[in-house]
Amino acid sequence: MKRGELVPSDVVTALVRRRSRSYPGRRILLDGFPRSLENAQDFTASCGHPELALHLYFDDTILLERILKRGALAKHDSADMKTTSLNGNGHDVRTDDNIETALRRMRTYHKYHRPTMEWLREHHVPVVNLDCSMTPENVWAQLLAIGRLMRPAAVGGSIF
Repeated sequence: MKRGELVPSDVVTALVRRRSRSYPGRRILLDGFPRSLENAQDFTASCGHPELALHLYFDDTILLERILKRGALAKHDSADMKTTSLNGNGHDVRTDDNIETALRRMRTYHKYHRPTMEWLREHHVPVVNLDCSMTPENVWAQLLAIGRLMRPAAVGGSIF
């Protein structure tokens, strides 16, 4: 992951399956998943058919700016903190938020994106596209609205 590559699909799917068992009968939202065709196939085989996929998209330039900003904020805010997933101001602390790894992550994304989206459509998984080029606050507001529309949960449903 630190090299900008994907974690093996069987590992990710096993973790998702194990964690989702903590929420029986509830919908779950998987952030950044599936990242590959193999993820989608493995998930469906072990957890069932997803009822919806959220596709958050924006220009690579905006993505790169946000990754680097997150890295700079986290580095600045956590200067005197021990290793943690969030620093004192609620920013993710990620060692891979740097230009080299971000560019590799974007190349990996572009390599796997199209086949994964095609698979979702071929398997009749509705895809909701969300333009994330607006402010992070506006994106979050839209995600909350989508969450409200998804209630109440169907038994065993999952969302990518």
